[in-house]
Amino acid sequence: MPISRDPDTAVPPPGDEPPPLSTALRRGAVTVRDRAVVTALVEEGVLLGRADVRRALVVEDGADGPRCDWEGLARQLYALELSSSERVFLALLLSMVGVHQTSLSRVHELDEDRLMVVLRALIQLSGNSRIAVGTRV
Repeated sequence: MPISRDPDTAVPPPGDEPPPLSTALRRGAVTVRDRAVVTALVEEGVLLGRADVRRALVVEDGADGPRCDWEGLARQLYALELSSSERVFLALLLSMVGVHQTSLSRVHELDEDRLMVVLRALIQLSGNSRIAVGTRV
């Protein structure tokens, strides 16, 4: 699973182009929690690219542009057709943002790429800029 895929691969119409979804969601993330979780979703790159996840998560607030409706995603978490790993990943992110409760012991259900994304999000959430997460050589 590629980690850095941008979900904004569609070709925008010519003229006045709106910012890519990932950029707009980052702009709308006002709290540290929001920023950490939006960054994790963009970095993971797969789930934000799915139309069903976007429908459950992204809301348009007129002039403010799109923003994340974490409560809406939490309500739809078990209605979406997700693999166990995808559901655990989203549940952990929703826990970080504060609208869901998931045991940290569920990290063993994540694949390696999503585990790295979750660890980076936790580090970002902590405010620590000295710890790095990567692959051991």
